Amino acid sequence: MTHPLNIGLLMTYNEADIIDEMMAANRHAVDAIFVLDGSTDGTTEKLATYPEVKHIFRDDEVVTPPERVRDYHRQVLLEAAQSTYGHGHWYTLMHGDEIFYNNPREVIAAAEQQGASRVNWAAMQFFLHTSDEATWSEKAKLSVQERLRWYSPFWVEIRQFKATAKTHYPTGQHGKVIPAGVGWRPYSKMPIFKHYTYRSPEQVQQRMQQQGMPGTTSSSSDIYRERYAPEYREARYFSGDFGEFEDAHLLTMLWRWRRLVKR
Repeated sequence: MTHPLNIGLLMTYNEADIIDEMMAANRHAVDAIFVLDGSTDGTTEKLATYPEVKHIFRDDEVVTPPERVRDYHRQVLLEAAQSTYGHGHWYTLMHGDEIFYNNPREVIAAAEQQGASRVNWAAMQFFLHTSDEATWSEKAKLSVQERLRWYSPFWVEIRQFKATAKTHYPTGQHGKVIPAGVGWRPYSKMPIFKHYTYRSPEQVQQRMQQQGMPGTTSSSSDIYRERYAPEYREARYFSGDFGEFEDAHLLTMLWRWRRLVKR
């Protein structure tokens, strides 16, 4: 096989406010997308309109409530993709609130040249900054990427891997996004994606309610923050690039990660 495909494994849950923006940015970077979705807000219906989306599995097809979807449930997506396209392809893990900054196709091409089988990505964590509060009524009219400019760098996750016939997600394995049966050699650099967990005051409030947090309203300090989360040491304003993080060597990025995130 001279040109392996890049197949997206996408997990979504109630992301109708960003899903079209995510797909507009990411859809051309993959050859096909298989989805595991538990949404009730119209996300499912929006995804079904994209030709890249080959199959949408609903959460309740895969788990029986009150069991929750976990990382290893990507196995159903992997099996469906391998049944359709065979083995030996690259897979890119996707979420409805993440937008790739680097091009996954270009990353795969570079990884192939190195003989790498896995790629670590850096997640830049965007959020509602305290400086956004006074002008939010105007910013709310903009797209997610335009209105959210503050981020905390960064979290590391393997988001791409080259599969073989032995690649699989062991049942019960949560917290590890890469499956078993993937080669050990990593790509030498760390590409970047943008993560938009918190996108509007209303969406933050809704998530708090869904997670069973007490009360029906949130204080300003719960919504507008100085950093993405307490474990992150700093926040930066995104002005169009990620500065010293771009095109950086994997070991350099891992060293920076230790300095930027309390663990």
